[in-house]
Amino acid sequence: MKVLSDQTTQRATGILPKRVVLELPYYDLPPGGRLDYARLDFCENTEGYAEAYPQGMPADWASSYPEYPVLIEKLAATYGIAAENIILTNGSDEGIMVVANTFIEPGEDTAIVSKPCFAVIPHSLKLAGANLVSVDVLPDLEFNIDAIEVALQKGAKVAFFATPENPTGAQLPAGVIEGWCKKYPNTLIVIDEAYGEFSGTTVLPLIQKYKNLLILKTFSKAWAMAGMRLGCVFGQAQLIDYLRIVTPVFSVNNAAIWSALKLLDRSQDVKAYVSAVNTRKQRLVEALEERNFEVVNGAGNAVLLSMGILAGKFCDFCREEKVLVRNRSKQVFPSDESDPMWGRIRVSIGTDAEQELFLSALDKFQRSYGIIFDLDGTLVDTSASFDETVAQMVDKYSGVPLQADELRKLREEGGFNDDWVASIELLRRRGVTVSMSEFSPEATKLYLSLAPSTERLLMEVAALKKFAKRFPLFIVTGRTRPEYDPVWGERLNSLFKRVYCLDDIAGLGAKPSPDYLSRNLKDFDLKYGVYVGNSVDDMRAALAAGIDRIAINTSASDAALREAGAQLIIGNMSELEKVYQI
Repeated sequence: MKVLSDQTTQRATGILPKRVVLELPYYDLPPGGRLDYARLDFCENTEGYAEAYPQGMPADWASSYPEYPVLIEKLAATYGIAAENIILTNGSDEGIMVVANTFIEPGEDTAIVSKPCFAVIPHSLKLAGANLVSVDVLPDLEFNIDAIEVALQKGAKVAFFATPENPTGAQLPAGVIEGWCKKYPNTLIVIDEAYGEFSGTTVLPLIQKYKNLLILKTFSKAWAMAGMRLGCVFGQAQLIDYLRIVTPVFSVNNAAIWSALKLLDRSQDVKAYVSAVNTRKQRLVEALEERNFEVVNGAGNAVLLSMGILAGKFCDFCREEKVLVRNRSKQVFPSDESDPMWGRIRVSIGTDAEQELFLSALDKFQRSYGIIFDLDGTLVDTSASFDETVAQMVDKYSGVPLQADELRKLREEGGFNDDWVASIELLRRRGVTVSMSEFSPEATKLYLSLAPSTERLLMEVAALKKFAKRFPLFIVTGRTRPEYDPVWGERLNSLFKRVYCLDDIAGLGAKPSPDYLSRNLKDFDLKYGVYVGNSVDDMRAALAAGIDRIAINTSASDAALREAGAQLIIGNMSELEKVYQI
């Protein structure tokens, strides 16, 4: 039988799903083979409770349909509520989908969520046909409570939030949740408390007071049952009865019931685990901050590490080091400052050994990644020194003054990164021939008379010091040593692992040759690097060396820099701190 794989064929036979399904992305499931890694990517309890898992489970438990009353009664006793207020689900994911499918009328009802949030929440609401209102979090990733309030005032059938939230770790105060239950009785307030054990907070007692409140919990996180899929939905009896109509029959299996019954007798072990996780989390935060990284320390069992433009590269590196972390940033180039999750990596809290593996990987990455700067027009403003020297020398030798954009346009052609080479070419185009041996000494003398009083840094020393705490820094410049040392040697050398001048190593070509960049990578055993420069030749050299390229548009147009290979173009060196989230 022929398999229908062509969309045209499917459309002709009318078997395509409804449009909303085609427009939604599927959930980003963990990759296979994770058990051989330090799993710090999906907020699992990687220790587990071995004695609670099915060992010696009676054979008839496997061959019979599951029975839920005993577990429900035990949950009721544990949480201090009536059994009629609980329904079991196949993880909280199913609970979210059941709630959405029960209460949303397709195409008619509005639902409110925070953004970003646990992906299954908006996904399920959209599948159910909700008109979704997403309220962006505040810049510090906290809930925008005022904006949510405005959305609620406009009316909604469902308002669905996780607290602590995933991935932000933000929390909604209990008083705010209760206030919404009171003020908006026609809106179903749904709270996912998947990470509630770690924050030590819950609004579960409120279900006794409010008919428009549902609470979801899961055994996947603190209870270490992610692979057995057990969740609960709590609410007043009538709401739970509605959910029963939609919930799949027997979706929770006997192995999950068996383990949950065992674990509920060991709640002190779970509390001890949660306490240990919170202690280890604080140690991890301190270790990351000591390494000069920004960390968002939310209320769940994970932290957000700000890596900026390196988020994707670092996650890939960690995987090579047998450590899994979760990239919550959607893109590498260019930076998207409108996305509050841009550049952030979620790191779950694992065992002491797993966290040491992660920190070891981070340290190794920091040693393996070099930030290499061009000097002239990048770190240093040379408009009144080198540029002025070119202008004066061209005028002196030819009697034809330099035009406003003439030097910039020449540089954009490529091959004229050296200002003396550029000067001689400008003279040649004026019909004047002069040799380098004749031109260079005079030009250098003029330059050195101008540079000490006119050149200034385009990047603050304090910023360079912050970068140096995180990554090794280098300079690869087209200047010769006699042009660099008298002006900047004493002021800059201590900030950089090494400064490479054009005449330092015999036989290495000038930019756009990648020779010096490649030598820099080899000398310091760098696996990765970025070249920050301002010219076409800088970008071509970095591209040929196989490293990343960031351009500052001080002496070439964006179009010329991009065509030469620039991946990111900035207008000011201070923007680098945002790019790297330093």
